[in-house]
Amino acid sequence: MSVLKSQRGESAVQFLDTARELEIYTIKTCAKFPKRYMFLITKDIVALASAVYNNTKAANSIYVTTADDARLRREYITKANCNLQCLLSQIDIAHEFVKSTDANKPIKSTVWEQWATLITTEAKLLASLKESDKKRYGNLS
Repeated sequence: MSVLKSQRGESAVQFLDTARELEIYTIKTCAKFPKRYMFLITKDIVALASAVYNNTKAANSIYVTTADDARLRREYITKANCNLQCLLSQIDIAHEFVKSTDANKPIKSTVWEQWATLITTEAKLLASLKESDKKRYGNLS
């Protein structure tokens, strides 16, 4: 049975879908950068986006039954958030670098905005995941 679009809510695992979408978008966008920047800029950006997705996937794969499981899940969520913040910094550096080099074809501002939107959305989802985990698994200590 289908749900009307106006009645749809946020999925419990939306953080996973957004992380996956972020990695795919990052790879597609970095493929458009000039090839000479691959080892200087884009390789690290793609690695950080992959780390975000891998850490969210790892966090989601933990079936929490003990306090140690909850701690490990929280560590993966924290790592994903750290990688997300580093990704944002590297994209900012790439934006400045590409913008300041005359030989580059400019990358549209909508590309940078979409990237930033995906990152901020994922950061909010990870923060709310941490909060819901704290409520759900807080009594395991």
